[in-house]
Amino acid sequence: MKCRGCGVELQFKDPKKPGYIPEHVLLEEKEPLCQRCYKMIHYGKLSVPVEEEIFLDKLDEILKDFKKVIYVVDITDFEGTFRKEIMKKLNGKEVYFAVTKFDLLPKSLSSIEAQEWLKNKFGCSSERIFLLSSKNKFGLRKFEKFLRSLREDILILGVTNVGKSSLLSHFTEAKPTISPFPGTTLGIIKRKVFDVNLFDTPGILTNDRVTDLLSVECQAKILNTKSFTRKTFKIDESRAVLVSAFCKIEVEFKTKKKPIFQIFAPEKVTFHETKKEKADELMKKRAGDLLIPPCKKQDIDENFVTHIFEVDEEKEVVIAGLGFLNIKRGPFTIKVTVPEKIKVVVRDRLLKPKRGGIK
Repeated sequence: MKCRGCGVELQFKDPKKPGYIPEHVLLEEKEPLCQRCYKMIHYGKLSVPVEEEIFLDKLDEILKDFKKVIYVVDITDFEGTFRKEIMKKLNGKEVYFAVTKFDLLPKSLSSIEAQEWLKNKFGCSSERIFLLSSKNKFGLRKFEKFLRSLREDILILGVTNVGKSSLLSHFTEAKPTISPFPGTTLGIIKRKVFDVNLFDTPGILTNDRVTDLLSVECQAKILNTKSFTRKTFKIDESRAVLVSAFCKIEVEFKTKKKPIFQIFAPEKVTFHETKKEKADELMKKRAGDLLIPPCKKQDIDENFVTHIFEVDEEKEVVIAGLGFLNIKRGPFTIKVTVPEKIKVVVRDRLLKPKRGGIK
């Protein structure tokens, strides 16, 4: 028997392992929850560590049974959640993209503009892209129409915390466990959605997003955000901008006017401008205090590296699992210092310059 919340096989022998449930509860309840899910729902506690690192290796075996796949991607962390290693495994499948958290981006970004940008990234037609928001229900009617049109079972997958469970809750009677903690779906959950079965997989873990460096409690605080913060900076070469305790931004330029850029990040992430010579000390001493994340005072035991890019108004700089910079005035050289595992990329802009307005 499986837990109706996380889909893991139930067991009553080892309280420290996933799927544990007291034996008498297992015998008495028709659709029991494992102790982990029960505590999550009623007390907001995550007591059993989730170990899903091997799930990506199991994906090939699971995919054999499906022709169609829904890949859920977070548009606010696109480069962190749209993964080449996953797409490689989906080669030959009929892939549809459910793109969540559109409501967190500025109002100035229209759905048409976002669709065009996503078409170029995914390399597919707009008919296979569903721009969504579970919170304000944007795009859900179109997605429901698609689900109703299905005539065969479909697999849904994505990395941890892309909003997969929240999305599914709109279309299933037996709702999956929706928790603020990442990685809560341990086994594959079968859900009846209209006339077909939808198979919900565990969130695939990554190791190159800033959120991957955080405790599950801090991940919940940062990721479950109601809005994105935007702040504009115009700095010279003597200054640095700190975005949390995990990212330092510096600039070099030859133009008369200073570079201008805007930083977009979840509302709990803090920004701080300082003198360049003080930046490293602040990142060490004020982590979890002035600089969040981390969410508690702590020493950050990470090796930092600096990425250097030439950027202009056509580009954005992405720090996976943290936020992105939209270039307002360039060109200039940008230096981004982060822990060595963290993905930092330059992309074609999603947000047009000289436009804004956070929702």
